[in-house]
Amino acid sequence: MSEQMASAPKTLRFATFNVAMSADKSGELFSQLEEGTHRRFANIAAVIQHSQPDVLLLCEFDHPGNGGDDGMLAFFQNEYLEKSQFGQLAIHFPYSYLPATNTGLSVVEGEEISVSPERAHGFGRHHGQYGFAILSKYPLDIENCRHWQKTTWQDYPGSQMPESYFLNKGLESIRLSSKNHIALPVIVGDKRIHLVACHPTPPVFDGPEKRNLRRNADELRLLHDIVTNAPFLVDDSGKRGGLDSSEAFVIMGDLNADPVNGDGDKAMIRTLLSDLILHDVQPQSEGATRSVSDSRMRGKGRATHNRGLRLDYVLPSHHLKPINSGVFWPKVDDALAPFIYNESGKPVPGRSSDHRLVFVDVIL
Repeated sequence: MSEQMASAPKTLRFATFNVAMSADKSGELFSQLEEGTHRRFANIAAVIQHSQPDVLLLCEFDHPGNGGDDGMLAFFQNEYLEKSQFGQLAIHFPYSYLPATNTGLSVVEGEEISVSPERAHGFGRHHGQYGFAILSKYPLDIENCRHWQKTTWQDYPGSQMPESYFLNKGLESIRLSSKNHIALPVIVGDKRIHLVACHPTPPVFDGPEKRNLRRNADELRLLHDIVTNAPFLVDDSGKRGGLDSSEAFVIMGDLNADPVNGDGDKAMIRTLLSDLILHDVQPQSEGATRSVSDSRMRGKGRATHNRGLRLDYVLPSHHLKPINSGVFWPKVDDALAPFIYNESGKPVPGRSSDHRLVFVDVIL
């Protein structure tokens, strides 16, 4: 047994980072990575290297969509993460996982999604666009990963689905999760910590039926039901319930929901964050406080997005003790500022991503 497996570390760093590494054509992003001329990818890698997470969730990372690997994740690791970027310490993740995703997966078999991505189970112009990936320094028990990818929206108890809108388009069988909802065990010594990951649809780009706002709220409710072991849940393998109350977990993802600001239905994210089953650590950064100019954005130090919204989360369960947290958002005059700011001192997606990496350190 390896030394890593024999004993657990004193602390673990969990991080979420929406890297915005997606393109409208399948394989386009991989081609850009291979060119090696886009500084944005090196900046993204530098942010990860600077933060040195033990377990990392990458949101908006294109892949084939069915859970397979086209080599892009391995290439990003080998050519970017495992090579020092701008003086940062290279990082190696021996374990990785690409969960299947609903993005770009046609609701009606045989349809061409690139013409109408709204007719997919999750918005995407090709299967796998906006998917998510997991990197870890500790073993991932992929065989025992649970998925709620196929749960249909209209059949979910208490569904807010505007059924007539989807019925008129022949899409009444659309799934609830816009990407996937998973509970993946991470093996740390003799302990198991479930990484509960998802990326709900943004609650905007709506018509009067408010389909995206409603779906975001229901995706958050599914997330909450998983970690509170709702008895009516049935995962994709037919197993009932969610996580047992004795099981430690860390929720990670771009939840596209700010409890104070923004356009979403704030009730569900507030319900999740206030549940005593988890720690709402509220990571902050001084850079966000200085960069978010809108004085109406309350709690802007907690922002994880250029618009001043708190969208990205790392939420450890009560079994774990959080001891440190943060958002990678340096001040304009910081030495790390070029990773996200342009020459005018503005944070722009072209430098890295429109989101920031969020981390929480925990003691087992």
